Amino acid sequence: MKITPQALALIFVFLCTACTNSFSRVANQVVIEVNGETMTAKDLAAQLARHLKKFDALTAKDPGNVQRAKEEILRVFIMHCLSTSYAKANQLSVSDEELEKEINTIRASFPDDLSFRRVLADEGLSMTDWKEDLRKVLLDKKVFKKVGEKIQRPTQDEVQKYYAENKERYRRKERVYLRQIITDDISKAQAILAEIKKKDFADMAKKFSVAPEAKVGGLIGWVERGSVDIFDKAFSLPVGGISQVLESTYGFHIFKVERKAAAGYASVEEVRQEIEQALLGRKEQGEFANWLDKQIRASRVLRNNDVIRAITVETK
Repeated sequence: MKITPQALALIFVFLCTACTNSFSRVANQVVIEVNGETMTAKDLAAQLARHLKKFDALTAKDPGNVQRAKEEILRVFIMHCLSTSYAKANQLSVSDEELEKEINTIRASFPDDLSFRRVLADEGLSMTDWKEDLRKVLLDKKVFKKVGEKIQRPTQDEVQKYYAENKERYRRKERVYLRQIITDDISKAQAILAEIKKKDFADMAKKFSVAPEAKVGGLIGWVERGSVDIFDKAFSLPVGGISQVLESTYGFHIFKVERKAAAGYASVEEVRQEIEQALLGRKEQGEFANWLDKQIRASRVLRNNDVIRAITVETK
């Protein structure tokens, strides 16, 4: 059984008998301060409850999991405090329009507004709190981008070196480059097959196929052997070959093989864009980590480790 924030009680336990403060006073004690920005024990407890809700009751109480969760919450708090200061110094902000656009994008991934709000309720979040958290995430992304904006794109030598060191990632199975037409009726598919050798396959796909790729002439692109059972039948066809009508749970298919490629390694040119993105991401992460380390060293970061340690988890 998964636990929810409402079912997760965080108990403040003091190891010294001299500590006799009331719960409310303990809850308002500062656990970390970064350049004047503070997080209280109550705030840490609330975030810890949300963080641990994905675990079952036994795992949530595991001291190792609790400690890792605390450190992650504190790390994110420090990073956001430093990002906020940097954003102010560099005139970076998240407008209401940007926030609303991101909210609409996220909402669009849910079937309806009720489903969206149910997820927030399950997380123990109000709409106001969720929007504020989202604004922080968007601001952190802007800071990340700003910090890394001077990074140079990977050189040819860097791309070649990465390719050589990670060549196994680019091993390819035998592949075919396919177009397809799918209909929901076998008689219609047979009629299309009878006409298709005299007409352009892509035009016929646009006109008759019910598949999403119909608008691009039925183009599926490269398909590796073994990826989808029905596509494996295309490997017996020559380049330019058209299949018979084949049935699957999606309907009645007709394939055309436009190209074929033997098993082997993708060339460095084929995967150049992928490699450049990987190298650029690595450089950005490194640059941001260096920036964050410098900011922490130059900042006033105070932790109340006694109170942090005293927050323990009890489920009910």
